[in-house]
Amino acid sequence: MSGTTVGRERIAASVHAALIAVQLMFASLSIVGKIALRELPPFGLICARVTLATLVLVAARALLRRGERVAPRHLAELALCAFFGITANMLLFIAGLARTTATNAIVIGTTIPVFTVGVAVVLRKEAATLAKIIGLAVACIGAMVIVGAARFEVGSGQLVGNLYVVANSLSFSIYLVISRRLLATYSPITVVSWTFVFGTLGILPFGAPSLVAAAPHLSARTWMCVAYIAMFPTVGTYFLNLYALKRVPASLVAIYIYVQPIVGALMAAAALGERPSMSTFVGGALIGVGIWLVTREARRLRALQATQA
Repeated sequence: MSGTTVGRERIAASVHAALIAVQLMFASLSIVGKIALRELPPFGLICARVTLATLVLVAARALLRRGERVAPRHLAELALCAFFGITANMLLFIAGLARTTATNAIVIGTTIPVFTVGVAVVLRKEAATLAKIIGLAVACIGAMVIVGAARFEVGSGQLVGNLYVVANSLSFSIYLVISRRLLATYSPITVVSWTFVFGTLGILPFGAPSLVAAAPHLSARTWMCVAYIAMFPTVGTYFLNLYALKRVPASLVAIYIYVQPIVGALMAAAALGERPSMSTFVGGALIGVGIWLVTREARRLRALQATQA
């Protein structure tokens, strides 16, 4: 392949579509989750979410990738991905959310792309280029404009919760970076199904007791909410994230988290009749510029790697 041809190489539109779909699903999680939490304790909801998701993923893998076996030497690596991407990620977030405000959690969540680049650089998976750093900074400012970082509260009451959410963001960032190695060997459905098997084993001791106690009293609506959360904001998001990670750097996957405030604002406009403010449009434009910069940098690095191959 010539350098000119490689230089014009594009990141597939399906990757961008998958990452936007992930944010749509994540944005719906808070709405549906609020309904489920009326009858289910937080850890019980997480337990139901990952258990049902694991059953779906294992069944899907049996149908789609029946012949793909995981080498025993990779099981420990999958368990590590499960710890950071599912067990620690979900438990730390729900523990933090219970101790801080939703605004604080949203603002702190914008650190994920920054942590992801930091982890990737420390583990020598990606280079901290100027274009990537500028893109992250611009997108981060855009997200702050939308969510209203000025409403961030600092106080003894929120400190522990804020630290939990920071740890959650770092944990998910580590997962995004270390899972790419496995995706070079296995299909996304194999990686995500094994990750959820190990992740569920880690969550069961925390959530199973409250789920078992609440299950007999749950309404049909709550079970429907649990099913939706398991299928879309869980199975759908993790699978599509891994689909994208197999094709592009972790930093590009992570920066799409900044699309979530835009999606949330538009969903509120559609469902609640709220009118998006000027800050939504300004922040959305900044996020778009940031994603474009990181996407362009990812294309440049892919082209460079192809010419050196």
